[in-house]
Amino acid sequence: MADRRNTIYLVVTLLALISESAAQDLATTDWNFYRGRQFNGHSEETGLVDSWPSNGPPVLWVRELGQGYSSFVGRGNRVFTMYQTVASQFVICLDSETGKTIWEHRYGWSYETAGLYPGPRSTPTLDGEHLYFTSPQGLLRCLKQSNGELVWEMDLFKKFGAEPVAFGYACSPVVVEEKVLLPVGGQGSAVVALNKSDGSVIWQAGDAKVSYASVLPIVRNDRKLLVAYLQNKLLLMDQENGQVHAEIELSNGYDEHSAWPIYAEPHLWISAPFREGSRLLKVSDSEPFEFKPVWQNDLLSNDVCSSVLVDGNLFGFDIFDVQSKVHRPSRGSYRCVDFQAGRSRWQKGNPRDRLVLDDGHSPAAKNSVGHCSTIYADGKLILFNDMGDLILVQADPDHFVELARVRVLGGQICWTQPMLLNQRLYLRNHKRAVCLYLGDPEALRKDRSSALAVADIPQDTSFDLAGLIFSVEPEYAMDAPTMDWMVKWYWVMLVSGWAIAFPIAVVASAITRRNKRLVRRIVFLSLAIVSGVIGTTVFSRWLDEFIFTWPLVLAIAFELLVFQMKSREQLVELKSNPRARRKELWLGRIALLAFLATCLVYFLLCRRLSLAFEWSFLLGFPAAIPFLLAARYFGKTSFRWGPSSVGLEWFFSGLAFTAFYWTGVLVVALKY
Repeated sequence: MADRRNTIYLVVTLLALISESAAQDLATTDWNFYRGRQFNGHSEETGLVDSWPSNGPPVLWVRELGQGYSSFVGRGNRVFTMYQTVASQFVICLDSETGKTIWEHRYGWSYETAGLYPGPRSTPTLDGEHLYFTSPQGLLRCLKQSNGELVWEMDLFKKFGAEPVAFGYACSPVVVEEKVLLPVGGQGSAVVALNKSDGSVIWQAGDAKVSYASVLPIVRNDRKLLVAYLQNKLLLMDQENGQVHAEIELSNGYDEHSAWPIYAEPHLWISAPFREGSRLLKVSDSEPFEFKPVWQNDLLSNDVCSSVLVDGNLFGFDIFDVQSKVHRPSRGSYRCVDFQAGRSRWQKGNPRDRLVLDDGHSPAAKNSVGHCSTIYADGKLILFNDMGDLILVQADPDHFVELARVRVLGGQICWTQPMLLNQRLYLRNHKRAVCLYLGDPEALRKDRSSALAVADIPQDTSFDLAGLIFSVEPEYAMDAPTMDWMVKWYWVMLVSGWAIAFPIAVVASAITRRNKRLVRRIVFLSLAIVSGVIGTTVFSRWLDEFIFTWPLVLAIAFELLVFQMKSREQLVELKSNPRARRKELWLGRIALLAFLATCLVYFLLCRRLSLAFEWSFLLGFPAAIPFLLAARYFGKTSFRWGPSSVGLEWFFSGLAFTAFYWTGVLVVALKY
């Protein structure tokens, strides 16, 4: 009997040890959620190197991958992310060691392919044998992670009557026990809990519009709660039934929140972007639960890149102005802030310095970190900034200690958080994905002796077009211009085009002997177009504020098209002269192509420079047509080039521009 008991005890002990070992293995071989297993940006990985050579850590693989902001999740020998091509969006499963595709799942058409922010925003979530993901259009799907087969799906906006999000739905599913938890933003469904097996609704609660941050599960005195960081409210909810325990109004300037809250019982830290700063709240210890303010200041404003908490200190990028563009990084500084006291311990970089995009080795680049995502592992901070630099930093609360730095993915905006799994770091941008090895290089398997170097990764290049064009750049280029701005722009374009260019054209036509009308048109069009093209640069520098004159080019291109159009009667008159008729037809086609090309170049340039109001002025052409027809009539009056006909042509041409421009302004006002 004793032997049997001893045998049973031995078996139980052995099973316990095996279970503990398996749990430990799982902890280091599973990054199942965007922010890691504990939703805090921490990895349990150990054995990471303290530095790497100037040419960077070994590169295990690099592969082309389409547009998207999705990060990676992974388990074992598989990693998962999302991307899009020109036509479609996909979830993709890759071999973690080779980067080769195991399977991919198409779930919809592409999102803003040529827009400011193309591609999927959220990151898939792994739970058991299933993979959950959301699309920018609000589609939620559950797939089998083994083969990508669809299990169930739901249109969140349609199901709960919520409005689509301005920049696309970006919240990753949070799976806790049997629930999939998501903010949605409908009436009575600010947050919803769905059954992870079939998508059926368990509960829905709250009244607030959704923003871009996923919900955060927390525990307060063994009570399972939920933090929802929404567009204009912070909610504290019950995980079991959705009861709203506490809420705080957040409408204070910028209402779009992407950064993750950070919770260390009983304190909750939240941050808002662009100089809005952050605050620390205390969650009361029992019902009625409530948020109690601890401190609030302007330190550590987070936007798309979240901070981490390590040993009582916050580490993250304090963003000072708008997000990066391809032609220039965001200003700001990397900070360490005392979590309990809200006091800055150190900062790296001057937030008011404009960083210059170059090869990454200018003094400005060396003295800064850049707008970066942060994860923590093995006593170190792994930073990946939006210019594609990978930076290794000691998690030191007293000093900024940079251990290593290398540019990995240059030439594209990188807003995707790194994922660390089995000492492999997974990074991506809008073109490609890479896997770097951060462990001891000697520990690589023999078949990895031919690992690539960072120098082997293709790098994109980006010309600083905005620096060339914008002598004064708008601070918030992606916001709608103010009415004061648009009034100034109008008068600058009207004066340069019609008060200056047109009189010069009249004088030029007066001193010529042949075809005065043609000379007047050529001189006027040429001067007005040149004024519109270079006016943004010249007038902005002269007046020391952002002046936008490119709509003048659109107006002149459209005027050229209208003046070149022929009526049916005119074409009948030309019927007897085939050569002249062909000439006029070709001139009309050239004018049409020139107009369309001008609109396309204008649109693409504005997109490239992140001017969010670019399309508004493309809708003003119909309003100009009646005035342009009148201007054309007076401009073609035979043998009467006196002040009356020329003056009327000038007057109606100016009215046409006025109608075109203020129609575009009206569109901006209605939109924003």
